[in-house]
Amino acid sequence: MGIVALPSKPRPHNAAPGDWLEAALAPWMAQIGAAPGENLLSLALDLPDALFDLVRNGRADRVWIAPDEEMFSVGAVAGFADMSVDRWRVACRRWTRLGDGPAPIAFLTAPPAPLGGGAHLSLPELLLRRSEGRCSLVLTGYRDFRPAAALTREWAERFRAMTAPAAKETHSPVERQEDRPDRAEWRARVRAATQAIRAKRFDKVVLARKRVVTLRAPIDADALARRMAQGCVEGRVLKFPSANGCTLAATPELLAVKRGRALVSHALAGTAPRFPTTAQDDETARTLRGCAKERREHALVVQSIAESMREICDELSHPPEPGLVKLPRLQHLWTPVSGHMREGLDLLDAIAALHPTPAVLGWPKAPARAFLRENEERRDGLYTGLAGWIDAEGDGEAAVVLRCAEIQGREARLWAGAGIMAESDPDAEWAETELKLTTFLDILGGAPSAEPRAREQSRHG
Repeated sequence: MGIVALPSKPRPHNAAPGDWLEAALAPWMAQIGAAPGENLLSLALDLPDALFDLVRNGRADRVWIAPDEEMFSVGAVAGFADMSVDRWRVACRRWTRLGDGPAPIAFLTAPPAPLGGGAHLSLPELLLRRSEGRCSLVLTGYRDFRPAAALTREWAERFRAMTAPAAKETHSPVERQEDRPDRAEWRARVRAATQAIRAKRFDKVVLARKRVVTLRAPIDADALARRMAQGCVEGRVLKFPSANGCTLAATPELLAVKRGRALVSHALAGTAPRFPTTAQDDETARTLRGCAKERREHALVVQSIAESMREICDELSHPPEPGLVKLPRLQHLWTPVSGHMREGLDLLDAIAALHPTPAVLGWPKAPARAFLRENEERRDGLYTGLAGWIDAEGDGEAAVVLRCAEIQGREARLWAGAGIMAESDPDAEWAETELKLTTFLDILGGAPSAEPRAREQSRHG
């Protein structure tokens, strides 16, 4: 992969987006024209904050927001919109990079836990990224034998559309809600799972339920993503295209974060509600830490992640006791598992080793997956799958898609799940999923179904 950096001249921050990009591209036209044919080509430019904010408040195909980083993209490079892992790795060997900005990235997804399967990647044409106070625009295309101006013209058209003024945000009331499965079917499924656990088929299985929320007007997914980011101080907010619309999530669970050879996977299992007073909240946290069922469920996840990481890491470590991740409505037992990856491996190797974990499938994995298929557990979209990104150096992040909804027109399909152990109570597990659904319902403007607060508390009492 070739990298060329030229000095950048200061550019006025008050220029119209199209004029700014035309001026920014001008010094690079000769290098773009001289780039080898039948190769990928990327150009990284420093971007004025004002133009970044135009995109942040507008429309994007894909959104990735972390506490210290934001990424927005439009378009996908023709022929590189749905790549296998092998095709991505081949592409990385035939890639010319211009500019001194961040490495180009591909966004990635992997199927929901019960389905299994490898990652697929999509290479964005335009990527806007803000990290460590620096805003960048990364332009990517396939360098064929057309004039360089043809490629830069395509970039300019995308950029103008991406920086066009956004429509005024509107709020639509909720028209109706429907639970699938309903309360009675949920109880039956939890009982079937606990019976299978007592029969020694497996130790744990994760059951999921869906709430279909219909609004009176089409849902503005970009506006929802912005509202989610305001309330998500931990984890990742994401918006990714799906078969019939898009997936939105504010997920607290990171399957893999790779920087250099350092790899971290977050074990997140064991849940309790939050409370408005410090005394109540601390008491609930102590109860969660001391609950045998929750600790055993958490230990299964830590054990599985550690075993998987030993296949790809030379060194491994994790704290002996779990900590807590505290979200606005929930708190979770949390253990970061850290490793030093073997030479030559990348984030996609970590994903192949780790996904799915028992936190979203069950343990052992094979019989838990078989049970879910027997009981027709169907998770649409990306729920309990993965979303993330990888750069051309093999670094990146993959998050488990939780606290999410599939958005299509006026409809949002919200998902939540619960880890079922031998002693699980159907009503307590329903109450836990209600709290998880509320994360997204609050943003949509809906209200959770009436569940006595005492029942939410009883699970950890």
